[in-house]
Amino acid sequence: MNKLLSAGLTRLKKSTLFWVLTLIMAAMGLYFPITLYRNMQKYNVTYAPENSFFFYIMTLGILLAVFCSLFIGTEYSDGTIRNKLVVGHGRIAIYLSNLILCCLAGMILVFVYIAANLCVSLPLLGTFQIPYQQILVLILFSLAVLITYTAVFTMAAMLIQNKAISAVVVILSAFLLLMMSAYIQAKLEQPEYYENYTMGPDGEVTKSEPVLNEFYLRGAKRQTYEFLLDFLPSGQSMLLTFGECSPFYLLYDGIIILITTSAGIILFFKKDIK
Repeated sequence: MNKLLSAGLTRLKKSTLFWVLTLIMAAMGLYFPITLYRNMQKYNVTYAPENSFFFYIMTLGILLAVFCSLFIGTEYSDGTIRNKLVVGHGRIAIYLSNLILCCLAGMILVFVYIAANLCVSLPLLGTFQIPYQQILVLILFSLAVLITYTAVFTMAAMLIQNKAISAVVVILSAFLLLMMSAYIQAKLEQPEYYENYTMGPDGEVTKSEPVLNEFYLRGAKRQTYEFLLDFLPSGQSMLLTFGECSPFYLLYDGIIILITTSAGIILFFKKDIK
């Protein structure tokens, strides 16, 4: 395992893809607080660093999908995985080393964003308005989401030998997860009642009895949607971005990581490596 990780780290340092994604995260870390500062000057509104600090969480799924699919896919296209098996490395070690390397790369991307964001947001937007303990908790929860995403995408990338197909499947999956969570959240945000106004004969507008919203989710259906939003890593990403978190996220993440990693290793054992 140590030799695999050492070789993987060397490859990571030489990876153009990794450095491109690092630059993208650094650019986003700088861009968001600068944009908020410009809006402050233009519209005379007030922002704090936390208004842009957690935006990276929303991008994790897409960036990790790109990295995992191409980083692992290259190992198949270059014959690296086959060579690892030939020289005697076990399949569990190969699988877990790729999972660890992808997690490490994702964490580096996160900390690059955080460092870039702090360098700009603190001088321009002032100090955080939320407790630092809450900031630390949200960062830790975001890392749990990162590992969850990585476990899912690593499983897919390790089981699909074709690099192009792997990239398409994994990246599309990331977008579908994000769109699904956005749809669920939109349904949950539907108001239970609409404000109702009537105009009298004299033209005076008065507020009358609220109108029931037929699209408002109720009962078991609402509970199911709430569970899915909390369970899916993409749903957690959306909620964490705006400072919402629950201890159940860690439980859900642990379940997904355990299932996908176990299934991935079992299926990788049965896979015929060409």
